[in-house]
Amino acid sequence: MKINTKIRYGLRMVIAIAHANKLVNTTELGSSMHVSPKYLRKLAGPLEKAGLIKSTQGIYGGYELGKSPAEINIRMILNAYGEHLSWTDCVLGKKCELRDSCQAKQVWEMLEKTLQMHFLPISIRDILDNKMAPP
Repeated sequence: MKINTKIRYGLRMVIAIAHANKLVNTTELGSSMHVSPKYLRKLAGPLEKAGLIKSTQGIYGGYELGKSPAEINIRMILNAYGEHLSWTDCVLGKKCELRDSCQAKQVWEMLEKTLQMHFLPISIRDILDNKMAPP
């Protein structure tokens, strides 16, 4: 499993906006994140539509959080981009010929449960406060 670029950069963008704790434009964000402002504007659309960030237009415009850092978690960022993390297709309920006899499935189910319970609920506040404890 590899987390795609828009999820990685979208998370970094939300963290940077939360860290700034003020209205921040894409030029400032791009400079601090080493990402083009144009790409950040593209990433911002789904985040804004999901209510995770909000924008102010104009010369003094930029982005700020749409919710408190404690209310935004990794699951919400994935959902904003229409993404779902999973280890294998079988735990997503997709058809598999070995579904009933695969002994490895219990490993994938355990990893999926760990992902759902310990990774996806991590909030931006947890990240800012370095309060991410291993399960």
